[in-house]
Amino acid sequence: MTDVGGFMNQVVGGWSINWSSTFQGGQPISIGCPSGPTQGTGCGALYTGQPLKLGLFTDSQGKLNYYGNPGAFTQPCVLGPNSVPIPNSPAGCVPLTGIDALGGVTRVEGPGFRRLDLSFFKDFNFTERYKLQFRAEFFNIANHPNFNAPNFGGNGVVAISGSGNFNNAAFGQIGSTRDAPYDPRQIQFALKFYY
Repeated sequence: MTDVGGFMNQVVGGWSINWSSTFQGGQPISIGCPSGPTQGTGCGALYTGQPLKLGLFTDSQGKLNYYGNPGAFTQPCVLGPNSVPIPNSPAGCVPLTGIDALGGVTRVEGPGFRRLDLSFFKDFNFTERYKLQFRAEFFNIANHPNFNAPNFGGNGVVAISGSGNFNNAAFGQIGSTRDAPYDPRQIQFALKFYY
């Protein structure tokens, strides 16, 4: 007579589960001005007061984009002689003087990061000395892509030209993921014999 309870315990009982998850808000992104107010200085974009509409969406060119409203950004005017702002240079600029002429310190939250890894394993004991371990591991089990910020370049990634310029049609376009290329779901199984 077969011991059904012992057999079921060998098959169903004794499983271990490990999981690891990462949930992060987006890293801050600095929005610069397309034109500096003076030669050799940086410039931070100014908010116009319009809603930012941040989030992942497909733009009118069919590209993945993060900034829903480029009109939420503008810049101070270029300074001329005696640090006087040159009106409408560039078009649509805001005339500011003093330290304000360098614009705002504009930072927005970039795309977030979410990932779940999961593993199951079980030991099958034959004797006190010999056992077999079965493992099933799932990396990025939700198959969720995690994107870099617009205008990101580095680590072997080339930024999309114009994706950091709020006056460019490519503003906000995303060209890469934060993990390994495309980081799809990966599943692996393993058997390990201990003696």
